[in-house]
Parts: sequence; structure tokens; C-alpha cells
Amino acid sequence: MADQFDSPVDVEADEQGLSGLAQMAVAVGIAVFTLAMLNAHALGAWADGLEPGARTARISAVAHGLADQAATHGLDGPRAALKQQWDRVKAARWPDQASGNQDQR
Repeated sequence: MADQFDSPVDVEADEQGLSGLAQMAVAVGIAVFTLAMLNAHALGAWADGLEPGARTARISAVAHGLADQAATHGLDGPRAALKQQWDRVKAARWPDQASGNQDQR
């Protein structure tokens, strides 16, 4: 009975290309890469908050290197512009707090 089912859509038996799982893996890989490059400064800040140690030093070096590369290629431009605008608003609304937080990313 199941062999006699006629689909209203023509489906080829041997499709060329990636399977559904492979397509999902590629999409997730692209998303991870994009987020890592656009949020490299956040990875550096996360690495700075880890417990000190040899492994943490390596993680921090890689994270800050990635952040430097992202800045070199201009990928941190939107975040930097938004932070600059936020600092202006903060300085206008809370002048006593804005001067102490200039060094934070």
C-alpha cells in the first residue's frame, strides 16, 4: 500500500548536494564564525574573567588576538560607534559616572 503512494510533488530519488544534517552544520558553522568575529571583544572580556592559569593565559591570548584581528579588519566598527554614542548619553545624563568608566569596553 505504501509503495503505491503518489506524491503531488516530483521528488527525485537521488538528490545531489548536501544532506539536511550537513546543511544545518554548515549554517551553524557560518553563524558561529560570524558571531565570533563580530563579538570578538566579548570573547576577550570573557577570557579576562576566567580563573588565572596556564590554560587561561592561552585562551586570553587567542581571544585578544581575535579581537585585534577583527578591529584591524573594521569588524568592530558598529559596536564601537554604538559604544561611543552610549558614552555620550551617559556623560550627558550621569556626568559623575561617565568619567570613571571610559576605559571599559
